[in-house]
Amino acid sequence: MVGFRPEQVYLLMMLLYGGAALSALLLRKHPHWGNLTAHGLCLAAAALGTAASLLQLTVVEAPLRVSLLQSALPLIGVDLVIDRLSAFFILTLSVLGGCVSIYSFGYLQHYFGRRDVGLFNFLYALFILSMFWVLTAGNAVFFFIAWEIMSLLSYFLVVFESEQKENQRAGTIYIIMTHLGTSFLLVGFMLMFSFTQSFDLLAGSATIPGWAKDVMFILFLIGFGTKAGVIPLHIWLPYAHPAAASNVSALMSGIMIKTAIYGLLRFVLGYLQLQHAWWGMLLLGLGLVSAVLGVAYALMEHNIKRLLAFHSIENIGIILIGLGVSFTALAQGHALVGAVALAAALFHTFNHALFKGGLFLGAGALQLATHTKDIEELGGLIKRMPRTALLMLIFSLAISAIVPFNGFVSEWLTYQALLGSIGPGQAGINIIAALAVAALAFSGALAAACFVKLFGISFLGLPRSEHALHAREAPASMQLGMGLLAGLCLAAGVYPLGFLRLIDQVGVALTGTAIAGGLQGGWGTVSYPLAAAGTSISPPAALAVMVGVGLAAGILLRVLGGSGRERRYGTWDCGFAAINSRMQYSATGFSKPLRIVLRLLYRPGRELVVEEGRSPYFPDLMKYKVSTEAIFEKYLYDPGLQLINRFSSKLEYRVQTGSIHMYLLYIFLTMLALMLYNRLV
Repeated sequence: MVGFRPEQVYLLMMLLYGGAALSALLLRKHPHWGNLTAHGLCLAAAALGTAASLLQLTVVEAPLRVSLLQSALPLIGVDLVIDRLSAFFILTLSVLGGCVSIYSFGYLQHYFGRRDVGLFNFLYALFILSMFWVLTAGNAVFFFIAWEIMSLLSYFLVVFESEQKENQRAGTIYIIMTHLGTSFLLVGFMLMFSFTQSFDLLAGSATIPGWAKDVMFILFLIGFGTKAGVIPLHIWLPYAHPAAASNVSALMSGIMIKTAIYGLLRFVLGYLQLQHAWWGMLLLGLGLVSAVLGVAYALMEHNIKRLLAFHSIENIGIILIGLGVSFTALAQGHALVGAVALAAALFHTFNHALFKGGLFLGAGALQLATHTKDIEELGGLIKRMPRTALLMLIFSLAISAIVPFNGFVSEWLTYQALLGSIGPGQAGINIIAALAVAALAFSGALAAACFVKLFGISFLGLPRSEHALHAREAPASMQLGMGLLAGLCLAAGVYPLGFLRLIDQVGVALTGTAIAGGLQGGWGTVSYPLAAAGTSISPPAALAVMVGVGLAAGILLRVLGGSGRERRYGTWDCGFAAINSRMQYSATGFSKPLRIVLRLLYRPGRELVVEEGRSPYFPDLMKYKVSTEAIFEKYLYDPGLQLINRFSSKLEYRVQTGSIHMYLLYIFLTMLALMLYNRLV
């Protein structure tokens, strides 16, 4: 990096992603070399992006401006602006993208001879590049173009295996929802220009009246909330993530939906500035609902990728809880609480990219080995895929916020921010904050139960299918990609201060308040001396205690256990001849108690099919199927779709007459209306 300026490194990174896309097309007839070249260039670009973003966060203070294209049209140009907020998200993108590219060396081999791997890698490299453009766009026009490119490329990746009907439906739902959200963003950008005569994202918004800022906030919340998967705008996410290839699912869940979090920070906190506390309270409420319902629906899923998709909704909810507390506190002038909450949200954004990216990669390894995404057909994989099992266990512990992994630290900081936001003279805020604490605790408990189900049913016990019985360990490159993410989950959990000092640079740039100097207790500790939340914890100390207890228990058993002779016995079979896979706990049985307790939410349906045998007491076959009702689709989207269809059918006969004269009249009236609007404005 000596002799290079950060902007030059970013430009070189873009060239490498472009080179990866081009090489993928040029080497389409040689899939092995094309795959190796494309992902090698993507890995090099990710390394440069990591180095440049770290440099931007630690050394460079002023935002970097890079002009890629000067347009002859006014107000339109391709300008990149990279400040510390952009650098943080580029760091997240680069770390996850690099690990996914390593994983893809081995993962995409199962497509050789079956799919156009060159086209896939072309779309893959441009998809990462489009996310970089979204995170660095200097004006709203280029942001909008990059946003659309990102959405279209991700759509093509979702429907890549287009012969499957479920993938076609997933792509249709995704493209409709993403363009619905984009339309709200477009109206917000139009309002921005109408009051400021500028699309510059770093320009001031002082000339925008208060009522217009409120409207723009709602528009941005809907637009970005749709991409993030906030309930009730989430319906595309459980369809699109399972349809896409697992390396794409890792990128979509790990970083693409986080571009919406970047958008909220850039346009609401950075551009509009915070006007009212209710902005934050609305975010907090949406986060609360998304966190609880996301994990509740995840616990009912048996498709491993749909389960993980619903957990993405839950974790977006946790991030929004942090942002909601931050926005509310900053609007009220409580800078410390706002800065702590913002740090919690940003840290969880980074953490979620690590462990959720790893979980989707692990799901891809399981699907590759067993040819199924159904948890009910797995089992016993810890003996056949021991290294993948260990990595999935680490990711499961991290997402369940278990010490000493990274998910615990960011959720613990979120609790600290919630407790610190409680104060005298604000009964409404205090009640919502208390509810958020309870909701966060409830969602954490459900998350732990969900991943006990995922890991226990998938890896323990006996195989439930022939595919699980003959499963083999994933290729080395796939294990390496997952292993790097698992190592970062442990590093960010054991030593969070190093990561929080980087995040604090973003907080200082956005809020003007630093928290790193107040994180007390020594190496590895995360605590802030808030009046209402003056607790502290040391992850390294907790890890040391756990290791010490384990060693002490092992030594004690060794000393008191007598001889070290190993004796092996079969599992107690309760008097039966032998244990078989049908005697094990199933995923459906595991989640049954919660389905009963929350039946008003799930509205469960049951279907029992019996094939009679020689006697009604000894049927030949019994099939029992349990389902949950998709409430938001049934009561919100389906009625709306039916209303649109009826309206369109009636309008078709009046507007689409087949007369060229009527069509010319429509064009004339439209032009006349636009000219009149332009004259009035």
